[in-house]
Amino acid sequence: MIKRIALIGLSGSGKSSIAPLVADLLGWRVVDTDRLVEERFGLPIAEIFARYGESVFRAAEREALLQASLAEHVVIATGGGIVLDDRNWIPLRTETALVHLRARIETLVDRLHRQSERELQPTVRPLLAGDTAAKLQELWQRRRALYEQADVVIDTDDEAPEEIAQRIVEAVRELEDRGSVPFRALLGAAGRSELYVASGILTRIGELVRRRWPKARRAFLVSDEQVARYWGASARTSLTAADFDVVATAIPPGEHSKSLVTVASLLDWMLAAGIERSDVVVALGGGVVGDVAGFAASIVLRGVALVQVPTSLLAMVDASVGGKTGVDHPLGKNLIGSFYQPHLVLADPVVLATLPAEERRSGWAEVVKHAMIECTATETKEPRLLNMLAERPYDAWWQDADSLARLIRQNIQIKASVVARDERESGLRRILNYGHTLGHAIEATSGYRLRHGEAIAVGMRAVARIAHRLDSCRADLVPLQDELLDQAGLPRAVDLPLADVLERLRYDKKAEGGRLTWILPLAPGHVEVRRDVPMSVIEDICRALLRTESRIVSGRGAGGDR
Repeated sequence: MIKRIALIGLSGSGKSSIAPLVADLLGWRVVDTDRLVEERFGLPIAEIFARYGESVFRAAEREALLQASLAEHVVIATGGGIVLDDRNWIPLRTETALVHLRARIETLVDRLHRQSERELQPTVRPLLAGDTAAKLQELWQRRRALYEQADVVIDTDDEAPEEIAQRIVEAVRELEDRGSVPFRALLGAAGRSELYVASGILTRIGELVRRRWPKARRAFLVSDEQVARYWGASARTSLTAADFDVVATAIPPGEHSKSLVTVASLLDWMLAAGIERSDVVVALGGGVVGDVAGFAASIVLRGVALVQVPTSLLAMVDASVGGKTGVDHPLGKNLIGSFYQPHLVLADPVVLATLPAEERRSGWAEVVKHAMIECTATETKEPRLLNMLAERPYDAWWQDADSLARLIRQNIQIKASVVARDERESGLRRILNYGHTLGHAIEATSGYRLRHGEAIAVGMRAVARIAHRLDSCRADLVPLQDELLDQAGLPRAVDLPLADVLERLRYDKKAEGGRLTWILPLAPGHVEVRRDVPMSVIEDICRALLRTESRIVSGRGAGGDR
């Protein structure tokens, strides 16, 4: 949903004059970031520059944008240089339609001169002092690539302001209908990550990738053999239509492709094709494809642009968001990898129609995980996702694409809230490993015959029982979580040797000082990090969940992520 419209462009492009007209057409409010800064200082912008310097102005401008972005149904007129700070792009790309007002340099100069003649105290623009045309041309060259990332570009040279405002409203309504505005953005070490969830967005990959990288030449499309059969042609056609030279490859499906051997083969393929720093890697597939393609993108040429196009529920709600990439090692899962935020995440619920039932179940485990950690993750009191899951049974979610999209967005919001505060898992992000400490050990012990979600489901059941045993949570939390997992048919126990699973726990990458890290539930939506769980309790709980006389899930083939 589009909650804001932000106008960007050079001085004289008409942002301040057109914003009120757009707001009037929509019945929205208008906010001008320059005016907010002037009100804060009680000074005109030129004097703020003169007294305090550009850096102080830019910091105040950033705060003004954040203030404006807290509101809904607003049209924001921004300063021309607001696009220069990466931090400003987070509010500009979160439920906000970004409109670039463009005009020829001679038009801008003429407007600025006429504006000065009309004003009793002409506005002084510090960055345009001297030869205005030359300064505008210089600013255009510096900012052009940033302006071109807008959702809509409107030329303002030859139309009346009222006509321009109407065009903006029509364009924004079209964006709303197509789901072509990100609902969330993150800023990480690898750059800005924009997150989209919309039905049919797979057919618009090329358009959105081109918008983000206007000058990119090639797209390296990585998929697996099963996903490629279903969706490879659509993705390739979309990228080609956006003038990308597409180079494509497909890896074997399944967890066994999540290896250094696969990453090496991808690197050989990219380098042999002459990949350049300006090229884009597009990962089309489930968690395995996202991990290996993301890892390769993070290290080839020390990092190139990365687009995640998840095709499984697991990848949409979890694996494609947050920048964890990596591969397995014989001693454990995900022991080799990097943190590398995808620059775009494009999730299309339509593709889940081809997802096998067992892969749907596997992804559901991560949905339940997010529901169990939501309040701690988002610093809210009420567990919204748990309430959503109570609205309808598991099977019903797959019958309504709009509801499924809403569910996926809520899951991504939870994970993104954690990643925004702790990108590299130095603290809060550990809660995303709820159920994973034991789950990863189970998954590796099974030789990856068990799907990720199946193993994590057992790990989640374990931590709830551990918390109850330690009097950390109420008894009714255990059946609450069990019911959510049972609806999807996720396993209650698995047939694996206890000693082998406990041995795998030794290699958990989250261990510190030889002590395992456990994420234990306190109440619905609330969890805590513990490193003092007695091994006797762990063994006792594991013994109950690994016994052969329980409901068993022997290892089924991992299959491909679609």
